[in-house]
Amino acid sequence: MSRLQRPCCLLPRSSRKKQRGDHIMTVCLKQLLPAPPLATTTSTMTFVPPLATALLAFCSQPHFHTTQTHRISTISFAPSRHITSSATRTQLYATGGEGDSVQRYDDLVKWFSSYDKAFVSPKFEIRPSTRGGLETGGYGAFAKEDIAKNDVILTFTREACVTLDDAFADKDCGEAFKKLAEQAGPGADTVILAGYLAKEYLLMQENDKREKEGEKATNDIKFGAYLRTLPWERYVNAQEHVLFWEDDYVDNLLKGSLAYEDAVEIRSTVKYATKILNGIISPVVSKARGDDENEEDEGFRFPWQPKPEKEVSDEMIDGLEEAVRGAFVICLSRSYATLVDIDSLKEEERLQPVLDMLQHSNTPNINHGNAVGEMIEVKASVDIKKGDELFNQYKGEEDENMPYHKFFTRFGFVPGVEEPLADMIAERSTIFFPQRAAI
Repeated sequence: MSRLQRPCCLLPRSSRKKQRGDHIMTVCLKQLLPAPPLATTTSTMTFVPPLATALLAFCSQPHFHTTQTHRISTISFAPSRHITSSATRTQLYATGGEGDSVQRYDDLVKWFSSYDKAFVSPKFEIRPSTRGGLETGGYGAFAKEDIAKNDVILTFTREACVTLDDAFADKDCGEAFKKLAEQAGPGADTVILAGYLAKEYLLMQENDKREKEGEKATNDIKFGAYLRTLPWERYVNAQEHVLFWEDDYVDNLLKGSLAYEDAVEIRSTVKYATKILNGIISPVVSKARGDDENEEDEGFRFPWQPKPEKEVSDEMIDGLEEAVRGAFVICLSRSYATLVDIDSLKEEERLQPVLDMLQHSNTPNINHGNAVGEMIEVKASVDIKKGDELFNQYKGEEDENMPYHKFFTRFGFVPGVEEPLADMIAERSTIFFPQRAAI
């Protein structure tokens, strides 16, 4: 399932979060990457694009709370004729990606269940979603047997989630991620999570290559089973997102629409963040690949002479841009902003495996929240019959804080839409193209 079909990440918080966001990224990554000069006669250095604005708008966007959301008033613009009462989501040209298989999800559940205090009901399974299957909705969660109201379906702790603590504790890049967080502030959380995921994914690919060649895998990947189910490329598990598009495709399809400026800003911001993450991730991946084993001899050096520092290259290693882009799509479409301290209203961004497999519906049949301490408990909110799909409500579909065209650019879908989005854009749907009132 395309996680961008689910509005489970970066969903509007309260106005409290919006006000706080105004200063989060004003100094974000500026100190870590020399800014390219503008094409002017002055020597002033600035951001291209300006991260103080772009990353503020992008990485600091509000997230979904893991408590139930409230229904909000109707969206401020008139709905298109394409909007239906259904909660299905269809992506542009979404198809099942190569390599999608139920086995990957069986492995995911097995891995997830291995965590202390984790529980997966024997009545729970993952298979192609009723929201169109692989051609539109990808995979979803189902009831293998009847599930009674209030029955526990899943339980897990923070340990099974991907959090900033995992990035900061990483033996390869942890210190660099900490420095990034200190200099950029809370708004860099998404950048750091994306960097951590991308690094782990590239190391996992190196493991696979070694094993295929009959060698022993040398990289320990904590969330390997989870990473294998994530949409690193377009169409994998029916995933769609503007970050996967070519520049000319964005221009040809979206230029002149309400979504165009937002799409361009998101893409530009991720490209710029990739340059920063390159300096953190590339040395680790290059070493794992053995790219630095055949470096020229540095010549004679007395014992008291320090070893010369290696010159840091701005060149991207093979696969880095694709990995970072996929990691941002994953964070945007899957991460939750979870309340971790009631008194201070402190939240943390995290990825919650297995729970994020549930498709979205405006009429969910499960609910979840913290049961005891950090324990997260998912229960049936109604009686669920054998074969029924399990649905979570990640966001009220009438939330006026997130217009439908922003749903598309941030998450890759429009709530309630059954018609292919490419057709809607080509037909200049009012979701994407504002219409002048008749005189």
